[in-house]
Amino acid sequence: MSDGSPVVVQKEKGRLSNPVQRRPSETIIDELVRDYVAGSSIDSLAERLHVHRTTIISHLDRRGIKRRRNVRKMTDRSVRQAAKRYASGESLKVVAIRFDVDARTLAREFKRAGIEIRTRRGWHPLT
Repeated sequence: MSDGSPVVVQKEKGRLSNPVQRRPSETIIDELVRDYVAGSSIDSLAERLHVHRTTIISHLDRRGIKRRRNVRKMTDRSVRQAAKRYASGESLKVVAIRFDVDARTLAREFKRAGIEIRTRRGWHPLT
């Protein structure tokens, strides 16, 4: 029934927004497959297309493209060299920068090699 007064519609509370999903064209998917096969990383493709990396992985999987394995960033020799610098007192971060890897990568390599990592200055282990 309308009595001439304006209709007030109340917003529903608690609803999540419904973002528009952009679906890339077949041409774009062909291009991303070609770029991946040519050496582009999943992360760089995701950044370029403004999508999540799992979206890129899904498109590659649908096309039957085998994904590259993560290539180890350090050799056994470079881990030994890094360990010497670390043992001489350089910080994990400084050694990582010198070997052009992330500190987490270096920590993982040290753990794999059985090299103990010092606690950070000012940090006290829980007892």
